[in-house]
Amino acid sequence: MIMETSTALPTTEKKTVKEKENDRVIPEFKVSGVFSSHMVLQRDKEIKIWGFSQSEGSVVTVEFDGERSSAAVTDNKFEVRLAPRAASSQPKVMTVYDDKDHKTVFEDILTGDVWLIGGQSNSELNLRFCLPETLPEKFDDNGIYRLFMQTQAYPYTHQDLCNYPQPDVIAPEWRWRRPDEEASLSFSALGWFFARELSEKLGIPTGAINVSAGGACIRELIPEELAKEMGYDYGANVRQCGYYNTLIHPFEGLSFKGQVFFQGESEGCWRELAERYDKELSRLVEDERLRFGFDFPFYNVQISSYRDEGKQYFPFLETVRLKQFDALSMIPNSYLTVSMDIGSPDDWGDFAHSPKKKMLSDRISALVLAKEYGIGSVSDADSPMPECAVSDGGTVTVKFKNVSDGLISISGDDSVAGFSFGDFDKRIQAKARIISPDKVQVEIPDNADLSAVNYAYESKITKENAQLYKKGGLPCPAFRIKIN
Repeated sequence: MIMETSTALPTTEKKTVKEKENDRVIPEFKVSGVFSSHMVLQRDKEIKIWGFSQSEGSVVTVEFDGERSSAAVTDNKFEVRLAPRAASSQPKVMTVYDDKDHKTVFEDILTGDVWLIGGQSNSELNLRFCLPETLPEKFDDNGIYRLFMQTQAYPYTHQDLCNYPQPDVIAPEWRWRRPDEEASLSFSALGWFFARELSEKLGIPTGAINVSAGGACIRELIPEELAKEMGYDYGANVRQCGYYNTLIHPFEGLSFKGQVFFQGESEGCWRELAERYDKELSRLVEDERLRFGFDFPFYNVQISSYRDEGKQYFPFLETVRLKQFDALSMIPNSYLTVSMDIGSPDDWGDFAHSPKKKMLSDRISALVLAKEYGIGSVSDADSPMPECAVSDGGTVTVKFKNVSDGLISISGDDSVAGFSFGDFDKRIQAKARIISPDKVQVEIPDNADLSAVNYAYESKITKENAQLYKKGGLPCPAFRIKIN
């Protein structure tokens, strides 16, 4: 019989993880919902196909692309391994069966690069919401990119599932889809543009899996033991670890290329959380890399600017941005894309969610293509980044890398607004000017705290308070850098 749909595995409540595992209702035979027709399998890595069975000791076989491999059911689970494959846009069929007459067939399988799209609402935000601001030229059902959408709404309305790590995809309708109009409009806008761009530029299949959840705090995106280690025994939308349990854990064991991540607004509600954001983000990435078994590249987004009304909801966004910059040096193989200049427009109906996801995706895609695939210049694709700050009498000189053709101020001359000294509620603004293609000189005002210099340390980013770019290119990120 053909079993194509993903069925959530029922669970009970208020028991230990082991008791929960013992009580779980095991399907008669089911391939994990991580796999379905239209999926993209990660190229050049061993392929693992797993699932669940009541037939202890029975043998499960997978046939794919001329290979046949088998494994026995142990503890009601099976995992069959296949040899790595090169990228291929030629659709193939996979058959999974056991010696008890159970059989599942998946069709239209491609091999390429798979990316996770993580974070909170600006990452989960679907393409439909962003129209007509980012109206695609067309929807192409025949595109060689594929989409796996999960949403925050399902675990939020099924919070019993958040209590323990779920072994399988939790919603019956979640599966891999071709990029037709409906699947595209329902998918993460950021992930959709990213997957389409990579597949077109590389000419190989690209898969995108949404593991983000609107409103998610870091403590909801990490396992319970790590959340408790950080001191959390509560969540904000679901219990601590709730989104990890439901949206991330089912995919552990899957091979993929890397992760794009856009999160941090929720920590901007509290000063204490904002100030330790860099440490908690680095722990999240460290833990995910350990659980998935490799040091995947991590492409983070420095959060967008909110309009004036955002201050009452997220009063510490500016601190989160500084900590996102700090995390760049704490997380190996990580990169930062600036989005603070492409926040929600004044005439847009939502102050917190910018529809300009294509512009943001273009920036991330260019950086990924340069870093991971050698297409384009890394220096051109990356924002100008501060390397050091040196005090010299009455000024501080900040030196930058990735400046390409040189730094530029959108003020129209060499003066640059946006530099300051001091902490959150003790900032003193400072005059600054570009003195060479890769240096900015900042005047030290009276009574300034000379431990560090800030740039774009503002909640709402405007052309008047963040003016540093590189010629014909990207804006500088918000940062605080120690003065030597």
